[in-house]
Amino acid sequence: MEDATLRQHIADYDRWKKILDCQFDSFSHWLEEHFPNSAGARQVVQQARQLLVDDQFTVALVGEFSRGKTELINALLSHTYGKRLLPSRPGRTTMCPTEIYSDGTEQASVRLLPIETLVTNTSLESYRRIPQKWVNHEFDPDDADATRDALMKVAETKAVTPEDAARYGFDRRHLDGKGNLVQIPAWRYALISLPHPLLAQGLRIIDTPGLNALGNEPELTLSTLPSAQAVAFLLSADAGVSGTDLNMWETHLVPLREHRGTAVMALLNKIDVLWDDPDEDPEEMQRRMRAEVSKLLDLPQEHVIGVSAKKALLARAQRDPILLKQSRFGDFEKLLVQRLISHRDKVANHRSLHQALTLMADTRDLLKRRLNSGRATLEHLKRQGATSAEQLEELKQLHQTAREQHKYCHQELLNLKSSQRMLGRQRSSLLAPVSSQQLQQLIDETRRALNERWSPLGLARAIDGFMGGVEHQLANLEREVDQANRLVDAIYDRSTLNNIAASEQHFEIAAFRAALRGLHRQAAQLRRSPQLLLARRNRLTERFVATLANEVGRMYSQMISSVDGWLEQALEPLKQHVQYQKHLLNRHLIKLTELKQKTQSKRTDLHALEEELVRNHSALGSLEELLKQTSTAPLPIAPAPVATVASNVTPLKAPAAS
Repeated sequence: MEDATLRQHIADYDRWKKILDCQFDSFSHWLEEHFPNSAGARQVVQQARQLLVDDQFTVALVGEFSRGKTELINALLSHTYGKRLLPSRPGRTTMCPTEIYSDGTEQASVRLLPIETLVTNTSLESYRRIPQKWVNHEFDPDDADATRDALMKVAETKAVTPEDAARYGFDRRHLDGKGNLVQIPAWRYALISLPHPLLAQGLRIIDTPGLNALGNEPELTLSTLPSAQAVAFLLSADAGVSGTDLNMWETHLVPLREHRGTAVMALLNKIDVLWDDPDEDPEEMQRRMRAEVSKLLDLPQEHVIGVSAKKALLARAQRDPILLKQSRFGDFEKLLVQRLISHRDKVANHRSLHQALTLMADTRDLLKRRLNSGRATLEHLKRQGATSAEQLEELKQLHQTAREQHKYCHQELLNLKSSQRMLGRQRSSLLAPVSSQQLQQLIDETRRALNERWSPLGLARAIDGFMGGVEHQLANLEREVDQANRLVDAIYDRSTLNNIAASEQHFEIAAFRAALRGLHRQAAQLRRSPQLLLARRNRLTERFVATLANEVGRMYSQMISSVDGWLEQALEPLKQHVQYQKHLLNRHLIKLTELKQKTQSKRTDLHALEEELVRNHSALGSLEELLKQTSTAPLPIAPAPVATVASNVTPLKAPAAS
């Protein structure tokens, strides 16, 4: 039964990352052996390895209760076990946002954050770093009863007064209750770690249970969902788009898609209910429903898919290819594969990977030129008819030439150290516009504005004022970045020992500006949600403003970290190029000096140069093998994009160097 589309692509992608990581590790050892003074180069390689280790492919599921999200997760994870992994039952099986992943161990666990933490403005991201705030339950994933008991904890509720529910930020209209009490989730967030192959290979699934959960946790909409590579909006095939579905779509997903660039698809789940109507053609009904949903949501029809997660799970358990095809689950997985390919392209073109691969190729080219030069020298010294005196004179000239080249490289390194200090002095002016003090000042001004006028209009003006201040700070940063980039251009232009493009070393903030502008537009649309429009000053509106400020702060931290990394690494290709060239020249000088001092036969005299050639040839051979493996590493892609992606992933033709 051929249904391994997503599984195979995730496995291939994971294998590609591991192969590349292994090659980077081998290159680090190569540098330690053949280029001891290469700490900067090894740091470049380590950053590329860390990118590969941290990378994950996140799929977020969004939808109201009883849309079949749990069963969809079971179907996604059923490749290995062919059975239901997560407990599913009628009613609300997930009451709080839930993240499913692998922590790399064989131990399964569920960690739960108490709902009481909602009375603070502390973000979920901050709570992740405070393990003692979570309730932890470990269980045996091979024990069905233990697994069900542990995972059903995410469905737990607690009875509170309407006043307490409002204090936590819940909308009373969306809560069940009896008498003077209402039911709210017992937990704010759940982290489920499972030893599952797909999860271990980098798949992460986020389940968001209904409009009330999204509305009550702004961080989900402003931070968690935008970080996902794919968002699936679940609808019921027999009901289409309900009023609450449309509210969720317009409030939370339209801004996400339009302003943050997140890939969103709509899934009409439970299409199997359409199979039982003898008077209708199920295929025609699905086509009509997809067309209607596409028009209503203003979503391309190819991004609206009808599926039956329940039947897909059953088909895999029974190994029934016909039922699996009828479930249309493969169509959903194909959309996920498209997103995986897009994500892979982004990772493959990341600056860290490109810089490490270019460093490998540039080192190879330098070593190859040194080897060719050494061969030419040896052949010249071996030529017939030359007297010992003539050979000695040639050795002196070769030694003098090598000394001059070595001296030039040494001076170039001194100049680069001076240039590095000059570039480092740009840090204070670069980071001044996005400093924590500047951001805190904006936050304080926003809070004062809200204190003076807490109303929907006041909230809108406060958000616009806050994000306007952020945009002003980024404009100041952009001017500083332009000046720093011009300095980098001047440094690279001044160097004559390389042909590395300075433009490839520029710092860019366009992506940060686009992300922050998208955040502004998304926040402006989200604050029009009924929950915030109808809310007076309460914990929800305070948490919304705090979440917006935290998200801007998180992006600022990323920018600061990127600036620091760039200041440290911008000149690294140039430094490593000159430093390795000096290292090779130094070894060559030593051999030439030995030849001048020896008084043995010509054959014995040339043995030192021959040894250097053998050593360089061996080093080049191992490095060539690494680059060859990189160029042939399997890529998890469909046939059509292979050539384009491969050319981006493996830039084997490093810039030439003198």
